[in-house]
Amino acid sequence: MGRTQDGGNWSLAWTPPDYTVDEKGKRVGYVNTSQPNNWGRWGEDDQRGTANFITPDMVKAAAALVRTGQTVSCAIPLDASGPVHPSRPGVVHLFGYTGADFTVGSQLQLIAPRIQGADDYIFMPLQGSTQWDSLAHICSDDVMYNGYWIGNTESGGGAGRNSIHQLKTSLAGRGVLLDLARWQGADRLEPGVAITPDDLDACAAEQGVTVGTGDILLLRTGHVPWFYSLADKSEFWTAGSPGLGRDCVEWIHRKEIAAVALDNIATEVEPAEDPSDRLYPLHIRLIRDLGLTLGEVWWLEDLAEACAAEGRYEFFLSAPPLNVTNAVGSPLNPIAIL
Repeated sequence: MGRTQDGGNWSLAWTPPDYTVDEKGKRVGYVNTSQPNNWGRWGEDDQRGTANFITPDMVKAAAALVRTGQTVSCAIPLDASGPVHPSRPGVVHLFGYTGADFTVGSQLQLIAPRIQGADDYIFMPLQGSTQWDSLAHICSDDVMYNGYWIGNTESGGGAGRNSIHQLKTSLAGRGVLLDLARWQGADRLEPGVAITPDDLDACAAEQGVTVGTGDILLLRTGHVPWFYSLADKSEFWTAGSPGLGRDCVEWIHRKEIAAVALDNIATEVEPAEDPSDRLYPLHIRLIRDLGLTLGEVWWLEDLAEACAAEGRYEFFLSAPPLNVTNAVGSPLNPIAIL
């Protein structure tokens, strides 16, 4: 590394890219050698990835799963008390005006004497609550899903390719919950526990549910509820997290799952199974290579109780992201309807 007079650092190893980018925003000549991958599966211009598995017929069939009409939210409260990744700022909720402004003789009361009300707004990272990661969120070798160049996402205009708004009409269909914590007879899976394909198959078999093409798969570990129980929240960030192990990539690909969401921070197990691996190696394999939308920080306790009471673990799930133009993630309030 080099050092400037004011203390800034730069890499002496850095050189300009030795590749070109075509008119579609793709790195010319790049071949994804990671297998399996879904690049080109839905066409060279695809920006939706595995969400393409959800067809109109599948949505129609999923609607038939509604029997009782019970609705269950799978979102944590959107406030300052939740587990926001340390790399991001927390949620700030402010009011523009309130009922008090109309009762204390304020200037607002004089301007609008015949109406009363309240108005508020929030400042937050789009991935600072129950959330979806878009296909622009993770890159490697300067490319994202389907070969698009990393430079398509920039601070001025956002994600010009693979934005979350590409999924604004998707991610509604058959939801399946695998309650891994209950299956193991525990309140929660311990940090560092890697979920395996055998775990997923065994849990599904015990629950009497199948997982297949176009499903939105929810995995309960009990990890996010643990955060709310801790007096010292720092333990949550230092202890690691249960999550998907690397062998699940092939399983997810073979099952043709449309999206996966967990009640943890990063979907995958932390620390990684191979200490020498890159940071968040499954994000690269699942988002970049498979084009799989990942959900994080979901609240699955209420849904787990409802499914156990009903004795069934499939339901209609409405979980579209917010239609935020050129965003790399989105908060949401997913609703399971039993």
